[in-house]
Amino acid sequence: MKTNFDAFISYGRADSLAFGRKLYDRLKEQGLNIWFDQNDIPLGVDFQNQIDDGIEKANNFLFIIAPHSINSPYCGKEIELAIRRNKRIIPLLHVPEIDREIWQQRKPQGTDEEWEAYKAKGLHSSFNNMHPAIGKINWVYFREGIDDFDKSLTGLLELLNRHAEYVEKHTQLLTKALEWERQQKQHRWLLVGDEKKQAESWLKIRFKDEQPPCFPAHLHCEYITESIKNANNLMTQVFVSYAEPDKAKMEKICNSLRRESLTVWTKTTDIQTGEAFEAAIQRGIEQADNLVYLLSPDAIDSHFARKELEIALSLNKRIIPILVRETSAEQIPNALRNLQYIDLTDNVQEDDYLLDESQLLKILHQDEAYYNEHKVLLTKALKWERQHKNPSILLRGYNLRSAEAWLKVAQKRSQHPPTPLQEEFIAESLRQPPAESLDVFISYSRADSDLARKLNEELQLQGKTTWFDQESIASGADFAQEIHQGIQVCDNFLFILSPRSVTSPYCAAEVEYAAGLNKRFVTVLHQPIAPAELHPELAKVQWIDFNQNDRDFNANFNQLAG
Repeated sequence: MKTNFDAFISYGRADSLAFGRKLYDRLKEQGLNIWFDQNDIPLGVDFQNQIDDGIEKANNFLFIIAPHSINSPYCGKEIELAIRRNKRIIPLLHVPEIDREIWQQRKPQGTDEEWEAYKAKGLHSSFNNMHPAIGKINWVYFREGIDDFDKSLTGLLELLNRHAEYVEKHTQLLTKALEWERQQKQHRWLLVGDEKKQAESWLKIRFKDEQPPCFPAHLHCEYITESIKNANNLMTQVFVSYAEPDKAKMEKICNSLRRESLTVWTKTTDIQTGEAFEAAIQRGIEQADNLVYLLSPDAIDSHFARKELEIALSLNKRIIPILVRETSAEQIPNALRNLQYIDLTDNVQEDDYLLDESQLLKILHQDEAYYNEHKVLLTKALKWERQHKNPSILLRGYNLRSAEAWLKVAQKRSQHPPTPLQEEFIAESLRQPPAESLDVFISYSRADSDLARKLNEELQLQGKTTWFDQESIASGADFAQEIHQGIQVCDNFLFILSPRSVTSPYCAAEVEYAAGLNKRFVTVLHQPIAPAELHPELAKVQWIDFNQNDRDFNANFNQLAG
């Protein structure tokens, strides 16, 4: 049974209750799942929460136009939520206006003066106080005594079927994104596996020759790109540097980038709980392909913005300045004076901004593979250095061959060349003897990336060589082949148990492959599971109980490492 609705019916009871019931019944006859408050609000519950939930879980928002609905504050709230969630809104014109006779029936004691005052406020009409968003959309006409109901219904059904798959995916992803938001945006609520891939594909759909049925909401875009970020070791394509007075501009630019499936780091969203502010900024810049710098007098005066620019320059990052407020040439830092910048200060209309947005996207896509590899190798080199040149972190196999090829190209570049540390790291990796085996292969669901990253980090600190997909698969590699090779050369197959991993077909395939090679299995429990769902090979092994208890992490890890 569907968890979402095909449509939500919004109406004003005084004018359209009977029509709403008729419409509901006829749509139900067509096999559609319709939310209608006469049927879908149980007794004794918060009706506003139920209505909001119905709108969020409906693929389409049907708004019945009549004087009561147009002038109702409750219907107004419903429209605003539908707009905020970027729902496909379909207006149905039912009652253009009510006359004196109908008004008098509803108000038998009403006087001429009251009727005139009622009309003066536009309360008798469906047009005077209409919400601007409703006025911009083509309506389906259901006027009683004028339009043929069945013909109008046929037109409505055709509209509901148009791009139905895209609109349904909009609702499914919105439902998941709202749950992620309500769970304080924890990583374990993000998309993984095929769901993530499908969401990425959906976000990239464009309607070239016609108007889209609806647009992704900002929450959709953030949710999908955060899922991408989580699958890429928290690395991003863009770090946005800005001063607090320019926060609104920053948010607009971030929304534009996420809409194009680009991952973004900002200090308002990406500083992890308990992480030192300056350390977080350092990490964010290191793990980003580009630094987008919002240029304004406040940014130039900001200690943090200056520091962010210095870090980016020291790491040979690509810097893209965007002028967001008038700034005198004398104030602009020397490092930015020779760079071409995008100027938002001359924007008058939204189309002006869209041209600048297009320019930014064009720059970001230029040589993007080069800058991604620059970031990945820099991050690994810095990790190697910070762990006192721990040999377990050095590059091997495909990763090393890929890095060597990148370095040959990078050393010929005049802009954003490799850093000396990257060169040293690759050279040291080339000097090491080929490893015949690795200590640990880490198998997990991306929903459990936080624990997987932490275990990988601690194992490397203990001098263990690890295979961890977020570090061990270079871009462009054959994913399945690299996983098989990783399992082949590992001494231990470490599996992180959780509800998502024990039901994941990807994880099951890895277990099957490891079992076929008679690998030693080690299991750690991250979240409670149903033992009956365990793969037989995993069921044979006593797990170490991590189970999200940070206080016991060190003790549990010592048991694992020992």
